[in-house]
Amino acid sequence: MEEASELLRRLEKNDAKNLPMFTSCCPAWVRFAKLFYPGILQNISTAKSPIMMHGALVKTWFAQKTGIDPEKIVHVALAPCTAKKAEILLPGMNAAGASYKKPEMRDVDIALTCREISYLLDDGKVDFQRAQDAPYNSLMGTGSGAGIIFGNTGGVTEAALRTAYKLLNDKNPPAEFLDLRPVRGFDSVRQASVDLGKRRLEVAVVHGVGNARPLVESIQSGARKFDFVEVMACPGGCIGGGGQPISSGMNINDTRAKQLRLNALYQRDADREIRLSCDNPQIKAIYDDFLGKPLGKKSEELLHVPKMSF
Repeated sequence: MEEASELLRRLEKNDAKNLPMFTSCCPAWVRFAKLFYPGILQNISTAKSPIMMHGALVKTWFAQKTGIDPEKIVHVALAPCTAKKAEILLPGMNAAGASYKKPEMRDVDIALTCREISYLLDDGKVDFQRAQDAPYNSLMGTGSGAGIIFGNTGGVTEAALRTAYKLLNDKNPPAEFLDLRPVRGFDSVRQASVDLGKRRLEVAVVHGVGNARPLVESIQSGARKFDFVEVMACPGGCIGGGGQPISSGMNINDTRAKQLRLNALYQRDADREIRLSCDNPQIKAIYDDFLGKPLGKKSEELLHVPKMSF
């Protein structure tokens, strides 16, 4: 919701200096850009990563709705990403605490990788065959297909453009829009011209920072022009994150596991009744009850970082 709204705002201003808009959900990519390409920081979306947005909302909206003292909440994020361990400590990742005038309160207290969780489960001798299923919490427990595919390279682009289409046209995109094949797969760089109804966007998707270098430099030189660029540091996106479990005997460069994960997320998206983030009743409730609107005052305070403060 926030990233799509920011993209449309940048497009409306039609300021070449603010385009293309690069994604900001991968902290390793943002760190890479800050170190090697500081000239593009103004082009990186100010939207925080999903985990950091979630952290800010857990200690504000969720705490208020449940009547829990936010200072008593220990928020543990489970992620396929080792860079999350550094991200939760960055300046500005204490938005909830700042709103309570308690800046020492962090939005996310602990970040554990999927691999670390698998070790803990093994140590605890957790038997998944005997474990009983349980529903997600009724608050912040409903996910959309767009949210699910965020873990794939290209998934962030699809998710953002689905919402952008609806915000721009006041109607859901056609069925074929929910299967943007040009931005899917494992090619190092993919690009597409996407029809948003009222306008056409040029988008690019790249995974692996080694592949990002020539793309960024071609954009800086003016050789290539895009409106929206998604960058993921890890091969395949979050499904290939540095904190993902590695099967015994599996070659770390073997793409078969990544392909299975990628296919699984797209299948889960296709099976969902809710395919757009903006159609998620939980997201609607957060805006109606608490945030107000995307890019509004409260949204900016909790869900975004000031430009150039990465």
